Amino acid sequence: MAMTLRLDDDRERQLRLVADEEARSMHAVVVTAIDDYLARRNAKEFGDLTDEIIERHSTLLARLAE
Repeated sequence: MAMTLRLDDDRERQLRLVADEEARSMHAVVVTAIDDYLARRNAKEFGDLTDEIIERHSTLLARLAE
């Protein structure tokens, strides 16, 4: 899917600097940033779900640990 990403001048300048420093295209830097964001978001959702399960079943988990 094609998409247009509109950046203000400062963000574009920063993106271009990072891309130049890493010898990558601006597109590659943006794709990596999106992938990193989605991975962190998914990990947080997993952590939240794990915390909820532990809280909900704390009595059972304590008994199993004995």
